[in-house]
Amino acid sequence: MAYVGTPLDTTNAFQSLAGKRFNGDGSTTDFTLDSAPNSTLDIEVFVGNVRQDPNSAYTVSGTTLAFTGAPPSGTNNIYVVHQAKAVGTISIPDDTISSQTDIGAAIVDADLFLIDDGGGGTIRKTAASRLSTYISPSTATDTFTINGSTPTLTIGDAGAEDTKIVFDGNAQDYHIGLDDSSDDLVIGLGSTLGTTSYLNIDEAGKLSTGGETAPDVDAGGLCLDQNATDDVIFSAKSSDVAHGVTTRAETDTYYQIQKTNGPDGGGQVYHFRENAENAMYYHGVGVGSLGTTKSVNESGLISLRAHLKGGGTDTDGTITSNGNMLTIHAHNTTRFIFDAEGDLHADSSSTTFDTYDDAQLARAFDLSHGRGVIKSKFDKFVAYNHEKLADLQLVGREKDGTPNHFINVTGMQRLHNGAIWQQYEKHNQLLEAVYDLAKEAVGEEKANAILDKHEVKRLQ
Repeated sequence: MAYVGTPLDTTNAFQSLAGKRFNGDGSTTDFTLDSAPNSTLDIEVFVGNVRQDPNSAYTVSGTTLAFTGAPPSGTNNIYVVHQAKAVGTISIPDDTISSQTDIGAAIVDADLFLIDDGGGGTIRKTAASRLSTYISPSTATDTFTINGSTPTLTIGDAGAEDTKIVFDGNAQDYHIGLDDSSDDLVIGLGSTLGTTSYLNIDEAGKLSTGGETAPDVDAGGLCLDQNATDDVIFSAKSSDVAHGVTTRAETDTYYQIQKTNGPDGGGQVYHFRENAENAMYYHGVGVGSLGTTKSVNESGLISLRAHLKGGGTDTDGTITSNGNMLTIHAHNTTRFIFDAEGDLHADSSSTTFDTYDDAQLARAFDLSHGRGVIKSKFDKFVAYNHEKLADLQLVGREKDGTPNHFINVTGMQRLHNGAIWQQYEKHNQLLEAVYDLAKEAVGEEKANAILDKHEVKRLQ
């Protein structure tokens, strides 16, 4: 044990000098000392009570004292006195320091206090001593540093006890600790372990927040528990984002997840982007080829699935007949509904095309893309083209205004409905014209008989 600071009280304490005697025999020149001096000046050598010259009478090498000439015979007629005392280590037996007085009050003023037993020293607080009384950081720094090839700081013991490190703040305390009952590592609020838990890591490596002690994730997974609060549970930010939609989220938030409705649960996902386009992307990246079979058991690279609870699970519940599985909204107005029977329902307020020849518009679309179209002698009577289709929003346009072949599906449905009705009208007009000719040619009675024969009914 060593320290830097005011030394221990050494009043009236002296260091004894070491010595050694030898018998000369008139021929031996080398003698062995008990300890090795650093030089010939560190010892005094006497032969027959005459002090020898350290510069010429002898030399030292380790513990060997070598005379340049053999000392004469005699009993204990050679003796050596060590003048330089060795610098050693003061060792304190284990468990012998129990109070401040055992070490000395001066240690409190030390800049460095080091305990080292050569193999993993231990600093320990017992009921009889307060470690904070003896160890205090210097006024120059509040940093405690552990150095070494594999530095390790162990807190606690093998007993059934919670252990923790408490960070004492100005207004609030925080702690990092080990809950001995669950072996969870806990980061929380307050000086007492478990007062308010922010993050738990269990022995399986599962991470959870909000005091959740039974996370339903696998090892390495993250379970977020916001308890009974209803606001955002997850948000992703970027310092270069400033979308300005601060009624929903902070302006630098580009993604967030929150509860839909109080105790009912449900989830809402928001994507924010300064540009009105491409605010949300979902990518499905697979390896290999996709299935091409069209059946009720097929799945695509991206799948959307709706389940209703049945028998306590989400896999055996039948979707309500005609139930709305998926809706698409324009702000708060529903525009598309996909139901359980696979029907698509669309709310469209676009006008019809009654002022046009709907059959010719439909033919104009076929002629505009030309793929697989068989030419007809009636095509020369089609008065519309690709540009007109774009004007009527039956097809789309590129950003430069060029018409493309994106089809307005609901617009085409209205066009086809109009074409059918126009053909129905023309059919009845033709029927009336043929009926009038028949009456002129064969009379009304025979003309009616012809209609009855062919089960043709006129509109009355």
